[in-house]
Amino acid sequence: MQAQDTDERYVRTAVMILLVLTLFAALCATAIHWLARVPRTMDLVIPPAVCLLNVGQIIALLRRPDWALAIARIGLLAAGLAIAAPAWLYTLQATLTPGVQLIDILPPVSSLFVVFLVMLMIFVPGRSAFYLAALSWVLIALPVVVYLLLHPREMWAPRGRDLLIAYGPASIMVVVLLPVQRAMTGKIRRLSSERNLMEVMLRRDPLTGTQSRLLGEQVLRKVLREGIPAGVIMLDLDRFKAINDTHGHPVGDRVLQAVANGCQALLRAGKSISRWGGEEFLVIVPNVDAEGLQAVAERLRTAIAELPVAPVEQVTASFGTTMIRSGDNMETVLQRADLALYRAKQQGGDRVVDADTTSAAHLDG
Repeated sequence: MQAQDTDERYVRTAVMILLVLTLFAALCATAIHWLARVPRTMDLVIPPAVCLLNVGQIIALLRRPDWALAIARIGLLAAGLAIAAPAWLYTLQATLTPGVQLIDILPPVSSLFVVFLVMLMIFVPGRSAFYLAALSWVLIALPVVVYLLLHPREMWAPRGRDLLIAYGPASIMVVVLLPVQRAMTGKIRRLSSERNLMEVMLRRDPLTGTQSRLLGEQVLRKVLREGIPAGVIMLDLDRFKAINDTHGHPVGDRVLQAVANGCQALLRAGKSISRWGGEEFLVIVPNVDAEGLQAVAERLRTAIAELPVAPVEQVTASFGTTMIRSGDNMETVLQRADLALYRAKQQGGDRVVDADTTSAAHLDG
């Protein structure tokens, strides 16, 4: 979802930049044609019309950002018509009017045609872009190219050579390279999707949906580094091997998923639960004291014992808890929690054992 939102923002930004730049170009063309010594009617009409259309599209995009692609395609259609009209009109005028040369009357739209083809590549999906680019070349560039080939003197003039290159090799190269660009875009998207999937796999346990052990270790290191009052709960399902042996691994997987969902539903924001391995989970509770840590563990124990996971009669878990002490590192914290969990298992399971209480009782003994 996050990647999709990023793509949508990128498209909206790209469309807005395209519209602003097109508006700027149309304003410049309007000023140039209005200041010309002998302005032509089409040159006085098309650039202002494009300006008005772009202003309307910018307003529409600001009000309805979700219309970005539709607005871009409308703009492309208008741009194609604005480029095609003078190409046909002035080519016919130069062909039918003695003494009139195309290189003298055709507006400077050849470079805009190449830009138009590039925009087609970006905003029109799949093979449609290739077909539209080829059709645009036939409708816009071909008349000019044919005219120049039939009028060698104009073709070898500096302006004629520029037109021939722009409407010939340059535009054809853009159309031919379109499939390559599409393939590269598809490859980049696939690589991006694979990267996102790998990130999810590194951060989330694929079976239970809890944090992965790697992410759990990162959270624990952060808590240790910040030095905030926090506690750790290590829990392990009781007699889980017997559940797998009796009911099969699919049932065992459902038990793990139910336990993970039940624990996550009880844990408030800020607390994290990670699948530590097999049927073992680690809960990190920041900003808590020893009494609060015990209360959290007891709530989790009760919730697990009340989970209905047919055909298993009852699911229980053993808990080991410990507060993080000054000078602790990850190894010492996990060692105390694991020892407390081991004591809970020894005492029959389905219970919470605190590492500090266990240590004190062990010393008294």
